[in-house]
Amino acid sequence: MSGAMTMPRLAARAYSPVPQYHPVMTALAPVPRICGREAEIQALGEALDRVASGGPAIVLVEGEAGIGKTRLLAQVLQDARGRGMLVAAGRAEELERTRPFGVLAAAFGCTRSSPDPRRAAIAGLLASQGAGDLGPITVTSDPGLRFRVVDAFTDLVEELALTGSLVIGLDDLQWADPSSLLTLGVLGRRLDYVPVGVIGCLRPSPRVAELDRLAGALEAAGARHLILRPLTGEAVTGLVAQAVAAEPGPRLLAEVAGAGGNPLFVTELLAALTQEGTIATAGGRAEVAETVLPPTLRLTILRRVSFLPETTLQALRSASILGSGFSLTDLATVTGRPAVDLSIVLGEAIRAGVLDDDGARLRFRHDLIRDAIYEDLAGSVRRALHREAGQRLAQAGAPALQVAEHLARGATPGDPEAVAWLARAARHAAPRSPDIAANLLDRAVGLMSPGDPGRDGLLAERASSLMWAGRIADAQATCRLLLGRDLDPSLEDTVRVCLGYALLAGGQARDGLCELERAFQSPLLTGAERAEAQAWASLARLLLADLDGAAAAAAQARPTAVAARDPLATSVAMTTLAQVSELRGDLGDALQIIDDAVRLADQSPGRLGHRFPVHDFRAYILITLDRLDEASSTLEAGTRISEELGTRWALARYHTVRAQERFLAGHWDDAVAEIEADTSPVGVPGESYYHLLLRRGVLSLIRLHRNDLPRARDAVGAAPGELPGAGYRADWSAWAQALLLEADGERADALERLTGCWDRCARSGSAVEYPVIGPDLVRLALAADDLGRARDVAAAVTGVASRNQVPWITGAALRCQGLAADDAGILDAAVSAYARGSRPLELALTCEDAGAAFARRGNVDRAGQLLDQAITIYERLDATRDLARAEAALRQMGVRRGRRVTHSRAQSGWLSLTPSERAVVDLVAEGLSNPQIGQRLYVSRRTVQTHLAHVFAKLHIASRAQLAAEAARRRG
Repeated sequence: MSGAMTMPRLAARAYSPVPQYHPVMTALAPVPRICGREAEIQALGEALDRVASGGPAIVLVEGEAGIGKTRLLAQVLQDARGRGMLVAAGRAEELERTRPFGVLAAAFGCTRSSPDPRRAAIAGLLASQGAGDLGPITVTSDPGLRFRVVDAFTDLVEELALTGSLVIGLDDLQWADPSSLLTLGVLGRRLDYVPVGVIGCLRPSPRVAELDRLAGALEAAGARHLILRPLTGEAVTGLVAQAVAAEPGPRLLAEVAGAGGNPLFVTELLAALTQEGTIATAGGRAEVAETVLPPTLRLTILRRVSFLPETTLQALRSASILGSGFSLTDLATVTGRPAVDLSIVLGEAIRAGVLDDDGARLRFRHDLIRDAIYEDLAGSVRRALHREAGQRLAQAGAPALQVAEHLARGATPGDPEAVAWLARAARHAAPRSPDIAANLLDRAVGLMSPGDPGRDGLLAERASSLMWAGRIADAQATCRLLLGRDLDPSLEDTVRVCLGYALLAGGQARDGLCELERAFQSPLLTGAERAEAQAWASLARLLLADLDGAAAAAAQARPTAVAARDPLATSVAMTTLAQVSELRGDLGDALQIIDDAVRLADQSPGRLGHRFPVHDFRAYILITLDRLDEASSTLEAGTRISEELGTRWALARYHTVRAQERFLAGHWDDAVAEIEADTSPVGVPGESYYHLLLRRGVLSLIRLHRNDLPRARDAVGAAPGELPGAGYRADWSAWAQALLLEADGERADALERLTGCWDRCARSGSAVEYPVIGPDLVRLALAADDLGRARDVAAAVTGVASRNQVPWITGAALRCQGLAADDAGILDAAVSAYARGSRPLELALTCEDAGAAFARRGNVDRAGQLLDQAITIYERLDATRDLARAEAALRQMGVRRGRRVTHSRAQSGWLSLTPSERAVVDLVAEGLSNPQIGQRLYVSRRTVQTHLAHVFAKLHIASRAQLAAEAARRRG
């Protein structure tokens, strides 16, 4: 960027006579205080009050450029510092929208040289090389790094807030990168009851979808949205009076009326008038002679700037290419001038108030000043300067994202250099922000001609980025667009695999299977690509209840994946084989296969085999084997690994399985906490729909047994009655629906619903669900006088029990046999079998059945013992519906229970806290953060957050500080 390049002279000189001398551009002094924003200042002060009291506060300040957002933000942050609060302030930059987590990294000072190891660790994550650097972005380029950084920022904010109140102030969010916006949304959801204030400023345009989603998420979390309107006439008069230190006259007010109430425009007009010496003060009144000023803010700014020396203007033009903020080093690189010379030249701009020096970077005092200088350059000149800047930055070893941005802005259609750098930048960004990668690839494609041979390849990469960004429909549309035309055969298979996976991730298993099978039949696929396609196809068949097909596809994929050293495909194939064995009721084989899968995933490079949640499926198998403690441990290990790898989409699965385990173990409040745990944002849905059905089913069953029928219906109200899935506990939702129908007295409908569950399992060969729903189906069949159905169900459950020596399955088989034969002895044996296991609800229900059978035979003593045992369990579970039924059965027998005091379950106050909630409270009192508490209790940080939300609601308090004080008081 040669200093000898001829540059257009700033256009503002043509608008009024200019003196022959060149006075230094002077700022009005003193800087006027903020006028006309009393309501907004009060609202921001109230937000700080809330943070000071120990709670969160979120405020969004929106308004056009120059309306005063930055001044308000600066004042509230100064107020926060004055109160002794920790402040993190940052500002998004237009030319840095492709820098993942850029605004947050700047706000918190996350550099590799930071003395704070937490900040240095975040900087290390942002600087680490992801898989995207190794080649094109593909369907396996999991952006796990993104969610690791999100969690790291969230943990940092929480830990800082636990040492004192924290206020985060972020300006110009309209330029913020998608990953920073994503993190702010997560902060808004996770930091309840923590003294953190988030104040964000944004313009109404440009407005991207990510910013709209953030605003909606923050407002849902209680954010206050302030819209800055133009100043009133009275406020403008006050602002002018302060600026000129006198009462403004009518002609002066008429001049500034053209500013439309924009305070920046007002002050710039006043500065221009002052600079030209046209404001005269006499008798305490400031007035202006008649003059003609430029009609727009941009021209007013250009007029003021035009008085600077030409060498300074030249440097400012070059600086405007770099954005609103820039380093002197970068400016020296792009201009080819020594930094020392530039510092002298730009000193004039600093003294004139055009530039500010924040210690690390130089910055235009306002974006509009930079915009005015930038837009005054001819379009062809801007493009040339950007191109030269990009080339020089590339030679200096600047980051790919920075180089690509300049080359793209300087590119003309068909520019291969710009396309190459955009693609390179996309691959750098993909692990941290697939949204940015997709946008960069879109810009690259836009520069290419339709016939460019590399265009389809970049479109295929963009489809993968869209998928990992969670934009599944857009990924599918891009793939279909490519497949709808004459595509290179080698690329066609890659695109088809991407489409198949996107369909699978979007819940369209059948369509996804078709695409995957077409892909892996191609001879052009490599061994690794074929293994991946076959592995995902096996999972699709599993979802479609085709156990034979799933097993065959997985058996083909497994050796191919192992030979290709593809840990992800290996995990998918082996997990499918394990689950097929489990669903068929071969639990020993299932456990052996899944243990091998875990071992291989542990041994894989970077533990990449755990990008598929093998621990999740291992936990399912252990739960079925009634080894609940081991299941809990494997869930904890899987959750920790998924968080370390950033495979956020798997976390919802772990919470779901843990909810099922907690329900079966009789810890129902913990199960509810797992169901309510916040696991969003989810990168790729996976098979989340089936897990959603399981969560709904578990929650509905808990509410049903606790006699909360309306909310039990709400939990499963949207769930369909018929599903193609097998093995994903999708039928738990329909099982809960059947029991609700029975509770409403609609036994025929209940029988029909549960029969549908059974028949689906039978058609698919999913025998593992027989012991779960079999006892209730036998009861309902007997009530409908369908003895044949009852006996068939009992025989099927007995068949599963004979192959697996598991106490609860044995108990289920004996219970079904005893009910079908009305045999009290067999039911008593079922009680003994269940007692050797870990499922208190099923034990209590079986005690009831056995007690009723003994009562019918006149053995009141044994019946009373069994019913008393059931009642004790129901009381512990707070299963009020079952408790009332068992007590009624005792009364009908004429049996009076021994005198005991039964306390109703407290709904609020200290006594209402569950054991898990009290454990969390104790650790809060020790000053631990949510991640630290999760590590201590072997649960996720999101489960801790849910427990705390319940605690705060029960105790009617608003901050962790209050909670710690209350815990200390009770200890004392």
